[in-house]
Amino acid sequence: MCGAATTTRTGKPPSSREPDMEHDCLIRLEGLNLNASIGIYPHELAARQPLEIDLQLTIDGALAARSDDIHHTVDYDQIVQCLENLLASRHFNLLEHLSQTMLDTLGACFPVKRATVTLSKPLAVPKARRVSVTRVGEWRNAVVAQFPRTSLPFPGADGFTMRDLAL
Repeated sequence: MCGAATTTRTGKPPSSREPDMEHDCLIRLEGLNLNASIGIYPHELAARQPLEIDLQLTIDGALAARSDDIHHTVDYDQIVQCLENLLASRHFNLLEHLSQTMLDTLGACFPVKRATVTLSKPLAVPKARRVSVTRVGEWRNAVVAQFPRTSLPFPGADGFTMRDLAL
């Protein structure tokens, strides 16, 4: 199933994956500020809060590097739109759950090999600058070639589920 974090093609766990220096491209989207309905306390349930999101996406960038064509890579605006749609869709209790849901969504909607999501919640603890959670996911069969630029759904939208993405 597309979007499910797995072991690598070699069968090794993701932490032991060696990067493919010829093809892998690391894309970083840092300091993305979005608002979310997140938390378990009454004041968190009443209003949306700021989140800072840092993403690291590993894709097969060889074709885009040669072609200079947006269709051969991921569109940063579509990534942001997808995350905005996800955050607007419902309330989340925990950063841990939201970070995993973001990984599942990124893996389902984009041809990423590996993704790291760090969520920071600056208002979580009054005496701390922020609280953050980092999660990592890895997928097999992430192919970028001729990836269409369209409005992408996200899991849960209009009945769309992760099962819809099964290979």
